[in-house]
Amino acid sequence: MDVELKAVLWDLDGTLVDSERYWIRTEMEIAAEHGATWGESEGLAAVGMPIPQTARLLIERGVRATVEELTAELLSRMRDLVRTEGVPYRRGVPELLASLRDAGVRQGVVTMSFGAYVEAIIEQAEPGVFDLVQTGDSVPRGKPDPAIYLTAVAALGLEVGHCLAIEDSPSGVGAILAAGVTPVAVPFLVDLPHDDRLVYLPSLAGVLAEDLHLIHQQWQAGARPAAR
Repeated sequence: MDVELKAVLWDLDGTLVDSERYWIRTEMEIAAEHGATWGESEGLAAVGMPIPQTARLLIERGVRATVEELTAELLSRMRDLVRTEGVPYRRGVPELLASLRDAGVRQGVVTMSFGAYVEAIIEQAEPGVFDLVQTGDSVPRGKPDPAIYLTAVAALGLEVGHCLAIEDSPSGVGAILAAGVTPVAVPFLVDLPHDDRLVYLPSLAGVLAEDLHLIHQQWQAGARPAAR
């Protein structure tokens, strides 16, 4: 069976870049401006959610806006933060991006974020490193539904058995498990559920293309690689 790794699909917030704290900060600022209650615990609970869903929760807490207005405001403020302060990659990501590029493995970003915010982050990357950017406004259902990953795989002209995806949130790992790609979980701000089907990595520091090739081959062959 051909199990060659042909593409790696990256979640954006909390996996590729250390942006979740910016999201929580932005949500708290907007809530405070409206006299609404929204703290760090609420922000952590929203990690990985589709942005309109987070907007609905903020509105339930007292933010006076429509879902569409608040979604646009969240994305606008996050775009401005990225462009004024920058958002750092998570440890090991720049080296792994380069290693995969040099190995000829295609790479895509698969995120529930969208709009100018995503564009601002992609602008920070080396030109041409990503073959695909699949955003949350392109599918009818957000993670943990697998639609966004299946759409990305199809857009690359590949089968799920040739793809590996990296996620950091419960909804994200749910999506990649349902999609059938090789599922790699790298926890960050929130705890992830234990699932024997997942490959857990504590960090991407020191991980290179050959490591993901091995993980992919073992997982697709039915073995479950041990956590590093």
